[in-house]
Amino acid sequence: MPLPLNELIDHLELVNQRAQALDWDELLFEYERALDDMQAWLRGLNEEQIHFRPADRVYSIAEIVTHNSFSDEMFWAWLSLLVQGRGAEIDPQTLISGAGARNTASRLDLEALNEAGRTLARNTIDALPPMPDLAATASHPDFGALTAKGWLYFMCLHRSMHRYQCESVIDAPGFPRSTSVQTQPREAYQSSERKTWLGQEPGRKQEVAQAKKQPAKHSPTGALRGKQATKGKPHSAKASTAKKRATGKKKTAARSK
Repeated sequence: MPLPLNELIDHLELVNQRAQALDWDELLFEYERALDDMQAWLRGLNEEQIHFRPADRVYSIAEIVTHNSFSDEMFWAWLSLLVQGRGAEIDPQTLISGAGARNTASRLDLEALNEAGRTLARNTIDALPPMPDLAATASHPDFGALTAKGWLYFMCLHRSMHRYQCESVIDAPGFPRSTSVQTQPREAYQSSERKTWLGQEPGRKQEVAQAKKQPAKHSPTGALRGKQATKGKPHSAKASTAKKRATGKKKTAARSK
């Protein structure tokens, strides 16, 4: 069940409403998929890239991911309180934008934080009481009153929104580009002995290419051998004599008429 991000961002009040129609397994699946997307995405980046900041007061990828993980720890604690009917213990004022952001974390640190989030999510869902309180709410300044399921659905959306924020960092001017074999100078490449056609004359290349395009002709084994045996060989003396005799018989028959 993909998250309709554009629709939910335009109508934030739908987040809590949509969440009530989903069971816990479906919500956990969406959350773990958001973790998987970020995990796979991080593995294509290097240390310089994750610490790059496009401008002052603009977060790097490392800061975005660490903020995401810090926030999720708090949200999972809130979810646990809500299902126990202890929503009064939650203080929404502790919800500070950008809290927990660190630009000192390495890429391996970020991957470990994602996996820690997965473990925390599974443990919290496994520890749900037999009769969880699904009516208690805690308020979000933008998304309004959210139940326990609403907060979990919000966490999925929150991670997806920050992944798009990471993509905007990559698109920013000055973002360090990765180096690969495709960007090495010409002298760094080694020719391959298997590509023998590279040394052929232009005319020969065309002949080889045309021969590969033509379909193979299937012939009976005997006929194929016969063609191969006679191809390019002069006619034998016996064949010439037989031809002359046949011609002589035709002439004699014509005279008798």
